[in-house]
Amino acid sequence: MDRVQLIAIALGIGLLVYWFMTVSPQQAPQPETSVTQQNEPRPPPHAPGTPTLTPMTQAETASLAPPAVSLETFDTVTLENDAVRMEISTRGARLRSVQLKHYRSALDESSGPLELVTVPERGTLVAFLGEGVFARLENEKYEVVRVEPREAELRVVRDGIEVRRVLTLDESGYGARLRVSVENHSDVRVRPAFQLVWYGQDNSHSTTERFQAYSLVAMEDEGVERTPLQGTSSPLSCAGGGGEPKGRELARPVEWAGIDSRYFMAVAIAEAPGEASAYQGPIGRHAGQSVLSYPPFEVPPGAHVERNYRLYLGPKVRSDVVAVEPRLEPALRVGWVWVRPLVELFVGMLRWTYEHVIANYGVSIIILTFLVRLGTFPLTQRSMKSMQSVSVVAPEMKLLQEKHKDDKAKLQQEMMALYRRKGINPLTAMGGGCLLMLIQMPFLLALYFALQSSIELRHAPFILWIHDLSVPEDFFSIAGLPIRPLPLLMGLSMVLQQRLMPTPNVDPQQRQMMMFMSVFFIFLFYSFASGLVLYWFVSNLLAIGQQVLLRRKTAAQTAKTSKDPKG
Repeated sequence: MDRVQLIAIALGIGLLVYWFMTVSPQQAPQPETSVTQQNEPRPPPHAPGTPTLTPMTQAETASLAPPAVSLETFDTVTLENDAVRMEISTRGARLRSVQLKHYRSALDESSGPLELVTVPERGTLVAFLGEGVFARLENEKYEVVRVEPREAELRVVRDGIEVRRVLTLDESGYGARLRVSVENHSDVRVRPAFQLVWYGQDNSHSTTERFQAYSLVAMEDEGVERTPLQGTSSPLSCAGGGGEPKGRELARPVEWAGIDSRYFMAVAIAEAPGEASAYQGPIGRHAGQSVLSYPPFEVPPGAHVERNYRLYLGPKVRSDVVAVEPRLEPALRVGWVWVRPLVELFVGMLRWTYEHVIANYGVSIIILTFLVRLGTFPLTQRSMKSMQSVSVVAPEMKLLQEKHKDDKAKLQQEMMALYRRKGINPLTAMGGGCLLMLIQMPFLLALYFALQSSIELRHAPFILWIHDLSVPEDFFSIAGLPIRPLPLLMGLSMVLQQRLMPTPNVDPQQRQMMMFMSVFFIFLFYSFASGLVLYWFVSNLLAIGQQVLLRRKTAAQTAKTSKDPKG
């Protein structure tokens, strides 16, 4: 393996980790705009998936919608069960607040319940029914018909058209049902469109918030589609750039649509998925709308039509999600098919260790790291032994290099012959450091996805300054630059590991490349969850210990052989 191949492997490893683990590029900060300063964003004028679909421009939106009025000026209705508390505004009968009682909004114990409505002054779950008589009904004040502890019915009447919304919370858990009905008391035909809109807003103004940031999400025939609302905001993140956000259509059939984050989601499931389509689009640069649409259809005079939706507003916990709607299960999948079994294994091991060994997820990660190193011990030990064997034949290698310094082809042949005689794997001898790193990559990726899917690690402390293993450390800052000891310690451990690695036939440029990888990993891991950095740091320490023991054993065997050549 020559220098170019080694460099290619090293860069490939770094780029692989970077591509798998970084989030979308950062978008330049924009001034926040309140609802009282802009018009109500509207979904496309036709149902997505139809030939006439085009997202509205700002000018078109302004021409159709009056200045939006803050929800603070409208009355609210409160529904509640054991897990959820929600407020419905009489403005358009939209959701003003959805609080999850069993989850805190922040690490601080005194912080309130987690809020799923990220644009409280605008609300969410807004029903757009089209133009004409239905134009701007989403801003009208609805009359409260009845209120029960878990159910509310609101209605509005305009020009002989009556629109009703009935929202019902499940007796327990995170499910709800929504019924939107239109009754035509007029003497003309009308064409409601039934577009249900979730609003989401970027909350990624710090690295910690970025790990909780929301995306627009929908499930179509080919799988789950996500449009992130956030960008990478770490000062030392390797991602950069950014671009103008664009909307996209998801043609029929769409089963559900809404917003989700790393650990939570709020979605509406279509009653008739074969007819539904979806649209995911921006509202400026820091907010968006996820629209679940049905095509318009005629309602003749005297007729009544309704659409029913199943809602899920809660954590991404499999038992909770599947209990409400099994079709939401794909939203819980993380990673690729080949890595998911390992992810499930890691999640199960972390939970079991926490419940049966010690109630500290940091210690659970350390135990998991030890078990992974134990499982890969035969591979890593064989690789390290081959690398140690190279140091034993270093004198012979040096003689060959001097003898064939003018004939590279002959030198390669003699080196391969020497490796065969000594039982050394040439791949390990020339690129053992990269090979050892490649062995660990599947486990690193699996743990990355395990941390993404384990809500138990949210706000889970370790020791000292590590208060939340699901996000980067929050130690202290200097001039706005966060100082995070764990990635720095991890980088130092990689440097030490490289120095202990026997590579007598590696030229200085290759050594520099390996050193560059250590520095590169510091920058790469600087914005990763502290739980992931802890895993890699402990894995490096165990590898260093393994190398030290092997060096001592090899030195003892060499000394014994030199004293007793026949032995």
